[in-house]
Amino acid sequence: MLSKRLLCCSEMVGGPVACDIGTDHAWLPIYLLENGICERAYACDIAEGPLSFAKKNIAACGLEGKIETVLSDGLAMLSDESISDIIIAGMGGEMIRDILASGGEKAKAANLVLQPNTRAWELIDWLSENGFEILTQKAVADGKFVYPVINAKFSGEAKKLTQAECLAIGLDLREEISKKYLSGQIKRLRDAASGMRKGSSPNQVELEELETTASELEQLLGRQS
Repeated sequence: MLSKRLLCCSEMVGGPVACDIGTDHAWLPIYLLENGICERAYACDIAEGPLSFAKKNIAACGLEGKIETVLSDGLAMLSDESISDIIIAGMGGEMIRDILASGGEKAKAANLVLQPNTRAWELIDWLSENGFEILTQKAVADGKFVYPVINAKFSGEAKKLTQAECLAIGLDLREEISKKYLSGQIKRLRDAASGMRKGSSPNQVELEELETTASELEQLLGRQS
């Protein structure tokens, strides 16, 4: 059974050939194949340990001929030009950004499904500045946390967004879970600003950015309520 965040990722995959970076136990590629979303998949990880579990699970499901495990640092060891979807879930936004940046044309050619655990706005900022369009962003509650899941595609049109725009872009603010996600981001920003003000020499530029972003998100939520 997929976690709610991975299930949300699966709904953004178009197929026919998916690549799951940081696959761990390969549950997502298995789900994509068993539900007819994809015809083939790559289950990639940087470590042998997770791949050994992935191989066992793939074999148990009778999918050895359709899901290939790959020992790879990000996209480095992938050369299949038929890959239609790249999924990177469960990492920090900076790490996902770095994987995509080093992936070059591979990242530009695929439908991207990204689920950052932290610093989502930094990932979206990089995507937008480097010509990737944010098709949609969904907030999903999984356990104690609310995670963003981002669907992006290279368009070649670079944009510069504010931090507030990065956090809110693509979200359907008619959904309560989206409001909850942004409320959590406002709290994070306000807490960070409060902690910075208590310091001996706070960075005034960073402090102002935190407070401005929180205010912009509060105004956005206010217009939706």
